[in-house]
Amino acid sequence: MPQFMSTQALTYAAPSEEGLNSAYHERYTGICGVNIEHLLDAARAVLQLPKAVAPTEIRILAHGGYNKVFLIQFGASALVARVPVPKPPATRDPLRLKSQIATLGFMSVYRPDVPIPRLFSAQLSGTNPAGVPYTFIEFCNGTPLTPPEWHDMSDASKRIVVDLLAEQWARTTAPVPFSAIGSIVADSADTSRSLWQRHSTPQRGFRIMPVIPQYPSAFTELLDPSIEARCGPTTLAEHWHYALDATRRAMVKKSPQWSDDGRRTFVRCADIIRDLVNIAASLDPLANSTSRPAASNLALVHGDFACWRNVLFSADRTRIEGIIDWDDSVVVPRDIAARYPEELTNQAWWPADPEDVFVIPPEVLPEDMFSCQIAMEHTQLRKRFRDTVQRFDPQLAMLYTDPRARFRRRVDYLAMHDWRGWLSYIDWILEKAMDEAYALAGNWRA
Repeated sequence: MPQFMSTQALTYAAPSEEGLNSAYHERYTGICGVNIEHLLDAARAVLQLPKAVAPTEIRILAHGGYNKVFLIQFGASALVARVPVPKPPATRDPLRLKSQIATLGFMSVYRPDVPIPRLFSAQLSGTNPAGVPYTFIEFCNGTPLTPPEWHDMSDASKRIVVDLLAEQWARTTAPVPFSAIGSIVADSADTSRSLWQRHSTPQRGFRIMPVIPQYPSAFTELLDPSIEARCGPTTLAEHWHYALDATRRAMVKKSPQWSDDGRRTFVRCADIIRDLVNIAASLDPLANSTSRPAASNLALVHGDFACWRNVLFSADRTRIEGIIDWDDSVVVPRDIAARYPEELTNQAWWPADPEDVFVIPPEVLPEDMFSCQIAMEHTQLRKRFRDTVQRFDPQLAMLYTDPRARFRRRVDYLAMHDWRGWLSYIDWILEKAMDEAYALAGNWRA
């Protein structure tokens, strides 16, 4: 490798994390506590390079609320190091990281046509020379759209992007070979079967454990390691109740800081959502489906599908080069998987289940006209998204507009978010939710 053999390579001094922060943005100060020199050593080992080889580039590629991402390049060889941030503590939960790795492995086996980066290696805890858990993954050349770029795109360009997103969503959410709801883990702990048996089963070395809480916060509990050996729930009601129990435990920790009225309000919301769960779980639109066996009525969903964060496009925006950040992915019933990219819902009241607006109502005030126009544009793009999904998966496309599926997605949103996610919907929860639930149940059981 003559391109690497230089005096500079032998005397290279790794920058500090603080130095990389300053180069990334003068006001960025987030610290993961990573030893950059040892991270580079680990990267060389993965790429099978001599220890004396200096990187041609190392920089912070991106950061978010849960991970900090470093680009490490040695000439033509490059990889990305994802380091979970220290807070909230749940982001560094080893079982959470293990499930992320298993999800990438599942995608590489069962979704080879979905462009995801390859996983090179991972450290699940901070007991290594770099001092932090991390994963090394393939560097994808694409870039996300920015909100201003999306805003300034022509209608024709937006339609191209929507078609690309819909195609990949339909591919990703195709039926999975599981019969339980929750998070994917590797089945390596099963030593009762031979290697051939483990890899010749439908799951091919993967199984489902109870859902790992999505979007962790300061109140998210660290996982009991024994949960890895448990099977995920086989019913949606059990899945939702599992999440609600965790929310209730977090509420107990938070409640001393609330007023009496606030405490009573949130407890009442939790009680109503528990009742909604029981009704919504009985409204399965695929319960009597004969098109596929029951075990195929589940899908893996990407937890944060947004083209200004996790979908990487080619420079001309006509191809998707990579879909990244599978951290909060979960296996759910297919009607819960009938979701839209965030770009098509960010003006909506219910992010997972927006109301379509095809015309401006006559009573709209002038100051609200612009919001209505945006809502109409998003409606047309969502219709385009559904039409494209229809070409690849008619069953999934139908679930976007089925009233039972739409209601179940609302309940899923509430069940899978804690009280902070309830704040925007308290009036609906307290005043309208049960009436809508009973009306739907009556219509579909009559």
